[in-house]
Amino acid sequence: MLACNLIADPKFQDLLVYFRCIIFGSIIPLIFALAIASFIWGVVQYVINSDEEAKKEKGRDFMIWGIIALTVMVTMWSLVRVVGNTFNIDSKFIPQLKQ
Repeated sequence: MLACNLIADPKFQDLLVYFRCIIFGSIIPLIFALAIASFIWGVVQYVINSDEEAKKEKGRDFMIWGIIALTVMVTMWSLVRVVGNTFNIDSKFIPQLKQ
């Protein structure tokens, strides 16, 4: 896991680096995991409840919202990459958990 350490007497820049570490190292991968879990849960519900139309539709809705969430997140990371390349900022970071 990514270690986010805050020094004893932090400056404003140190706080920004710490919060960036927390967001990129924990929160964003968690949101990606929730979107993937939502999609998988929808697939499972769709397959298990193939005879009950209301539950089948609920599973389909979970799949659709999971796909929408993943699409939005991937699109946002693509925009971050484009803006980073435009202004020569290192934007090659892909959110992931490190062991």
